[in-house]
Amino acid sequence: MTPRNLKDAFSATETAHCKTIDAYARGRQIDLARSIGGRAKVYLDLCFWIIAREVEDGTETRDASRELLCLLRSGVSEGKLVCPISESTFVEVMKQANTPTRRIATAQLIDELSLGVSLTTGRARIGTEIARFFYSCNNERNLYAMQELVWTKLSYALGYVHPSLPNLDKATEFALQKSFFDKMWGIGLSEMVETMGDVGLPFRNEIRQSASNIDADIKAHMPTLKSYQRTYRDEIVGGLDVCSDLAADVMASMAERAGKAPTERGSPSWIECERMCRNLLIAAFQKPGTKQALRTIHALASLHAGLRWNKMTTFEENHFYDFEHAAAALAYCDAFLTEGFLSSLAHSRHTGLCDINGCRVTANVDEALSIVRDLIGRRSAGNSDGKAG
Repeated sequence: MTPRNLKDAFSATETAHCKTIDAYARGRQIDLARSIGGRAKVYLDLCFWIIAREVEDGTETRDASRELLCLLRSGVSEGKLVCPISESTFVEVMKQANTPTRRIATAQLIDELSLGVSLTTGRARIGTEIARFFYSCNNERNLYAMQELVWTKLSYALGYVHPSLPNLDKATEFALQKSFFDKMWGIGLSEMVETMGDVGLPFRNEIRQSASNIDADIKAHMPTLKSYQRTYRDEIVGGLDVCSDLAADVMASMAERAGKAPTERGSPSWIECERMCRNLLIAAFQKPGTKQALRTIHALASLHAGLRWNKMTTFEENHFYDFEHAAAALAYCDAFLTEGFLSSLAHSRHTGLCDINGCRVTANVDEALSIVRDLIGRRSAGNSDGKAG
């Protein structure tokens, strides 16, 4: 779903009156977000999902690892926490060998500890953040909180696709779309993994080539790097180049709401709107508050800048997935259990990424155990009982 498709979904007074599949999906998202609102969000990178799986199959026997899985399970069952995934988790699980002790076993644990909850795609979160930012700047009232807009079910971790039946009348088409959506909403990752089998990942070669191109570009421009802040600004500009179309979508929606004809995508006016939005957002990032409002762009730019500033690091294919994990967790979760490289980047004095959302980050199992225990303790003191819907 794009911001334009959701032009009414940011206002709590308008969403309830929409009779489209996009609005219906957004309503389900909001209900889900509210059902887990009291739970701590503990995001596990793939390496920690593997630790949990190996505890389950008996190949990981360290006391701290076993206790961590036990604590995560009890926290989920008692309504104190949830372990959501993201699109990168889905892709990395599918990259695992399809054996009972690997892909299926990992998916089964994810079903149990995530309660079927995922963050929306990175691009969807960026679009939603931009939309909310523009609506807020326009003094729009009664907006949903971002935490109500970024959660979905893992069956839609890769985005929303709704069946289109243009030969039917609108009411019948919507009824069928709604029925299909409700069916997909309840499907678990393990069922999806078994159904998909060894289909392979599309665009794998393109991703590898893209990583190689980025690394070559990093090395070519390495002598020009003068400061982390300048490197970060360059990454902000690059990130906004990629998502300026999302900002133009929002502007078109706002114009439509004001009774004006929307600009046609790809037209000279549209291209000019993209340019204007890009420049506006670049300027907005000079204000500290923008890093909170547009936190996904900020997190991704910080991670890429941190890697570039560490001039000994080679950009590889897995960094795409790693940075998506980190941006999702740091922006919207309470804890991020990850590998050493990402933990170091998050804690770096240059990036300050742990300050975005107060997310606690570690690559150490003992520290992870302490963090999870503390999060559960805080929820117990608050008598939380959030349940996923």
